[in-house]
Amino acid sequence: MTLVFRSLTPAMVLCLLPHIIWAHGAVDRASEAYGTAARLFTADASNGELVVVDLPTDRVAARIATPPHIMSLAISTDARHVFVMRGRDTERDMVTVVNTGVRADSGVVEAPFVARTIPAASPGPGDENRVITVAGRDAQLMEGTATLLVFEDDAFSSLGAVGARRYDLAAPDHYFYLEVDDRLYIGFLRGGFVQVLDRETGEELARVEGCRMLHGKAYDENSGHLFYACMEDTMVVGTRDDETNREVARIGYPEKQRVGAFLHGKDSILWGYTEGTLPMLYRLDTGVRPYRFTTLPIGESIRQGTTRDGALLLILDRSGTFEIRDGGSGDVVHSVRVSGPFEGGYHEHVDKAILPDIKTLDGRAYVSLPHEGRIAVVTLDNGVVERFIDIGGEPTRIVLAYVGGQSSFPDNAAPHEHDDGRGQRHGH
Repeated sequence: MTLVFRSLTPAMVLCLLPHIIWAHGAVDRASEAYGTAARLFTADASNGELVVVDLPTDRVAARIATPPHIMSLAISTDARHVFVMRGRDTERDMVTVVNTGVRADSGVVEAPFVARTIPAASPGPGDENRVITVAGRDAQLMEGTATLLVFEDDAFSSLGAVGARRYDLAAPDHYFYLEVDDRLYIGFLRGGFVQVLDRETGEELARVEGCRMLHGKAYDENSGHLFYACMEDTMVVGTRDDETNREVARIGYPEKQRVGAFLHGKDSILWGYTEGTLPMLYRLDTGVRPYRFTTLPIGESIRQGTTRDGALLLILDRSGTFEIRDGGSGDVVHSVRVSGPFEGGYHEHVDKAILPDIKTLDGRAYVSLPHEGRIAVVTLDNGVVERFIDIGGEPTRIVLAYVGGQSSFPDNAAPHEHDDGRGQRHGH
């Protein structure tokens, strides 16, 4: 029924007025916070969603739409934000910053949400699913504009501006970043050199040339040596005393396969691998001179990883077999089938992530299986598939945030830490 006020008497209007004024009554506000042990974030290659899962209950807490499709994920140092980098198959690059819902120092979570989406110029992928840092501050490489942005605060979930300090790099390129002492080392893929910057001023201190198609880097704290993977060999750069900022060695590849990335293994061991299906890994003991790669024959490996301490080397092959190996020798400790075979090419380009991923937390490996729409959870001490987390779609990249709430794991780690995917654990 439509009310026509000009036909109402003053007395009738007075009777209706309280109902008009109080049409929206007050309600009690309920807290969204609840306890959980950890949160898992995975990129769905089928639609560009970021799927958020509470652990160990496996409850899907949210499916967050981002501009399709996702190429990489990077979690902030304090685990409060996940940076979602869009693939480079459109004219617009985007970084979607998602508030993880993790309350700092409280052991509880809330609903995650999109904090802001930022137009970007070929944003860098972070460092193995963790944002890079400069002097402890989160940072982002913009490869299209040759800039390094260092965030001066973390106010992404507010209406205010986020302060950022800008460092100008030598040229647009695909970068490989390391920070050692008061210097920043940036490797350039197409440029084939390493640019050394003063961390405080951004001034260029040196360039180390001669690494064709540079792709992959690692740092050995004992020697202070940096390892940059080139097309024909690996270049070693010094950071101490008279070796500072100069090439100190070259390590030839024993086979035609090049190194495209490194994993930190047990003690002084580095594992070298590259993209695609691999028949072998390269093993490098950084405590032995002269440096020399040896080969570790494996099956048709499609994804590799290590535990946080490097004690275990983890390999997923195309048959769907997951191997748990010793992180120093590479010897097989456990082997278990986690999926059916990976059919097709699985050649990943820069349009979106399509490959499976491996991350570890609290004695478990989380292995994404995009061809089956789920994540396998494997206990590392006995190599048993504990359960599957049904995601749907095509789960690929994974990041994990430790919360430390009421639904805790049996083998709790220290609270408020997250796995950076490189075999290291960082508190927040």
